[in-house]
Amino acid sequence: MKAIKRLLCPVDFSERSAEALRYAAALRSTLNGELAILHVSARGPQPTDAKGSSDVSLGAFASQVVGLEPSIQLLERQGDAVEEILGAAAAIASDVVVMGSRGRTGLQRLLLGSVTERIIRRSPAPVLTVPLGWRKGGGEAIKLASVLCAVDFSEPSGRAVDYAATIAEAGRAQLVLVHVLEWAEELEKAPNTGNSLLPSSEDDAIEGMRMLLTNDVLVRCAPELVVGRGAPADEVLRIVQERQVDLVVLGIRRRNPIDLAVFGSTAQQLIRDGRCAVLAVHGGQQ
Repeated sequence: MKAIKRLLCPVDFSERSAEALRYAAALRSTLNGELAILHVSARGPQPTDAKGSSDVSLGAFASQVVGLEPSIQLLERQGDAVEEILGAAAAIASDVVVMGSRGRTGLQRLLLGSVTERIIRRSPAPVLTVPLGWRKGGGEAIKLASVLCAVDFSEPSGRAVDYAATIAEAGRAQLVLVHVLEWAEELEKAPNTGNSLLPSSEDDAIEGMRMLLTNDVLVRCAPELVVGRGAPADEVLRIVQERQVDLVVLGIRRRNPIDLAVFGSTAQQLIRDGRCAVLAVHGGQQ
């Protein structure tokens, strides 16, 4: 299974980034890893807003939100936020980048926040987005009763399963693998030519998910395999809500420039929905 030891959490001193930092610190504790907290400021003098945010220091913010200890590192950079976050992640060989998500409504749901969205698209390391209000019932510990990994049998799915299994084992959570048969009724009626990369029946989907699991994952996580039917994003959201899933992990494919407006409908819907944290895992290096 994938070792997850180094987490990077960029912060901008907002409540959204404070919630992401709390989650990152709790996940670091669960994984017994290390956490780097990064703040990127624009070059040159910055005006002080009404709340005096320019007077906030990274050390004071981190100490107030999660406290400081030897396993937590503070990083400060100047420049473009996206480039500096990506550079810091590469410099410390971060295994996961943790960022806040907004959970907007209406037309604004099409936008996730320019920095977070661009990091998800470009980061070789998986990006974990954290919604406001993840601390159900208060407290600083992560609830990890259920980790769901949505798979479509693309190349990133294998990596996603590795990350999901590692976190599920560390958190002693139930690991659930889900594949959705899109337009299942029509697919089952069509002749199987043997050329399709996607399963055309529930049995095929179950077998495909089993092939993504190593013996190590089978023994240590005892994953549950679930097959849904319908539109993938809607069906995964239904299962997430029905089972009250605490963390969703899914593989996403890199897009060409024409497709950059949408980096994956299922990923977008899950992140915008804002009900639980989502870990987006790319395939091979860009």
